[in-house]
Amino acid sequence: MIVFESDQDLNPKTAYQCYDDRWLLELVFNRYKSDDCLDKTNVQGDFSVIGSEFVNFITTVMTCRIIRKATRAGLLNKMSYGDLMDDLSSAWRKTNAPQKPKTDDGCWVHTLQIVFEELEALGLSEPVHKPEPKKRGRKKKEPEVSKTKRSRGRPRKDANQSVGLL
Repeated sequence: MIVFESDQDLNPKTAYQCYDDRWLLELVFNRYKSDDCLDKTNVQGDFSVIGSEFVNFITTVMTCRIIRKATRAGLLNKMSYGDLMDDLSSAWRKTNAPQKPKTDDGCWVHTLQIVFEELEALGLSEPVHKPEPKKRGRKKKEPEVSKTKRSRGRPRKDANQSVGLL
C-alpha cells in the first residue's frame, strides 16, 4: 500500500503517475551523473557550464523518451535498458542509405536478426512483408462452366463416325 499526502487536489492515479515519472527522472539523472562517456568541462566559464548542463538535459529527455517507447513496445519486459542499448548500438547504416530504413534494403552493416526485431518494434525500421502462410492440402479445382457434363456409362457410337470408317 502506498500513501500519498499532498496539498494538491489530485486523484490517486494522477499522483502515482507523477511519482512514477519522478522516479524515472531520478534514475536517468543518476545514470548521467556517473556516466564516464560524457565530456567533462574543466573550464569554469559560464558558457562551458551552461553548455554541459544543456547537453545533460537533452540526453536525459532523450533517454526518458527511449525508455517510454521501449516500455510501450514491450521490449523492457524481455531485457534491461542496458542490453537494449547495447543491441541498438550495434546497428549501423551506410551513409548512402535511403531515407526510410527497411530491414531488407541491404544498407545495414553487420546487424543481427534480433536487433532487426527490436528496431521494428521501436518503429525505427520497416519490417519485411512476409507472404501469408499457405493453406495445407490441395487446392480445390474450379468447376469448368463451359463444358457440359458427360453422362455416365459407355459413350454411344455416332452414326457419322461409323459411316466415315467404312
